[in-house]
Amino acid sequence: MGSNTKLMSIVFNLEDPIFTREYPSDIVLFRTFTTLQTNTTIWTPGTGKSIFLTALQVSAPAPLVVQLNRGSNAAFMSIALTSTLATYGLSFPSPIEFNPNEIISITTSTAGTINITLLGYEF
Repeated sequence: MGSNTKLMSIVFNLEDPIFTREYPSDIVLFRTFTTLQTNTTIWTPGTGKSIFLTALQVSAPAPLVVQLNRGSNAAFMSIALTSTLATYGLSFPSPIEFNPNEIISITTSTAGTINITLLGYEF
């Protein structure tokens, strides 16, 4: 090897792993609600498929709490928007994998306009 060859341990450090995704987030679901929501379905996967949630964003003009639920209405994430015109976004380093045919639903703490975007894929 030439004199410019270096060991790749500088790039691939076990203390700082690199995350990769097998599939692109080719599904982008955007919904707007203006009334109180209780376990309202926002993503239903194709028959026999699982949802892989890779990112989400929530915004509202007034404070409220948004709860995202799994198929059995068990909460898996609660987001408190505490100020006016609040926005919250999150990209997961590894996708959240749901069971086959399991839906995602939303519950809100109060009536009011809310925008939610979910990104992911089905497999």
